[in-house]
Amino acid sequence: MDVKSTFLNRDLKNEIFIRILLGVETKKEQMWLLHKALYGLKQASREWYLKLKGQLEKLDFKRSDADHRVFTKIINGKLFVIAAYIDNFLLFSSNISHIRTVKEDLERHFEMKDLGEAKWILQMKIEKTDIDNRMKKLTIFQEQYIETILEQHSMADYKPAKTPMAANLQLPTLTEAKIDITEY
Repeated sequence: MDVKSTFLNRDLKNEIFIRILLGVETKKEQMWLLHKALYGLKQASREWYLKLKGQLEKLDFKRSDADHRVFTKIINGKLFVIAAYIDNFLLFSSNISHIRTVKEDLERHFEMKDLGEAKWILQMKIEKTDIDNRMKKLTIFQEQYIETILEQHSMADYKPAKTPMAANLQLPTLTEAKIDITEY
């Protein structure tokens, strides 16, 4: 599921002033007070998350303590999971009618588009296979994500090795970091 216009028109809890755009005639040093969130505004993501969290809690979903983008609910004894990534949701349930009901609930509160069964998310391929008539298996492949990281670090043409360094290599003890942590 994809939420449309996620960051636009969200109410702001704090007063936020912006400089007036060049070319707009105003008094010197005049600023505008925002009443609603805009794309690119640092607070826009947080305001969206708070709205989403509040709405899911009204629908009796509980936020995961391990990952605040994951919400769960037990429906008729079956676990239902919503994984949210910005404005995209993955819905997990063993009961298709529960998925339809939750989609309808979400569409009453947000303008959404159903993107169908997930095949890719965050550069990861998702594959569903039947184990038997009752069970399905989800497999997540991270090949594309790994290739992207290798390319970013100019390692795409490196050859694989069983051990990336000599097996008995003795590393010196460092007194300070000798690595560029901004790279990570």
